Amino acid sequence: MTRGLVFPAIGLMVVAGLAGCAAESGDGGILVLRNVHAEAGCIANATATEVGVAHGSLDLVLPSGYVFIAQLKSRITAPAGQEDQRTIITSGAKIDITFPNSQLFSDAELADLKTSGLTHVKQLFSAPLTPNGGISDVGFELIPAALTERIAAKADLTKLFRLEAVATFTVEGDMAGESVTSQAFTFPVTIGNNVAVNVAGTCPLAKDFGMPRAGYSCNIAQDGVVDCCTTGTGLKCPATVSTL
Repeated sequence: MTRGLVFPAIGLMVVAGLAGCAAESGDGGILVLRNVHAEAGCIANATATEVGVAHGSLDLVLPSGYVFIAQLKSRITAPAGQEDQRTIITSGAKIDITFPNSQLFSDAELADLKTSGLTHVKQLFSAPLTPNGGISDVGFELIPAALTERIAAKADLTKLFRLEAVATFTVEGDMAGESVTSQAFTFPVTIGNNVAVNVAGTCPLAKDFGMPRAGYSCNIAQDGVVDCCTTGTGLKCPATVSTL
């Protein structure tokens, strides 16, 4: 199986200073604005005009974790000359994942997922967030790949399968020795088969198929469509197309 998968939690922390908001530290000193949909090459530029994803999708045909790029904005103010002292250094996100109205997992299995750190987890990252409306993008695995594997093992993928996962998280950081957190941010993800993967036929596809869709640049199994073709018992994504 050939896959394209990039985790943007490494090297995807970009900061831009903007003038603006007034706030104090502590709870709410960090404002989570959106899940950024990165540009080609899984590049995010930490600007207020970035496109956001309102509802995620994750395909079990290519099991992986869900990559989330959080756009963060500082609600801390600082007078001239005090910017460094009032810069927040983020440390990670605390995440809780639920499956509303689903009976896929029993209560005992849900408890095991929590104690195993699959639905109650902290993802670590570090990025500076400057005061006076500064913006930073940070990437992390919102839904762990190991949790996706547990879902795939329970699901009947011979039929159409859909599971709604709801992830709620807070971002934590430190400002000159003082703890700073974000508001709780809730994000839904539809997990299932063929939500992002289109199996178009046997490799190579006919020449008249055209250019296969490449999928989302940060993870082809989420938030887009990738055209794949079958090769033996596996998949090639994106698909190859015959030149004849």
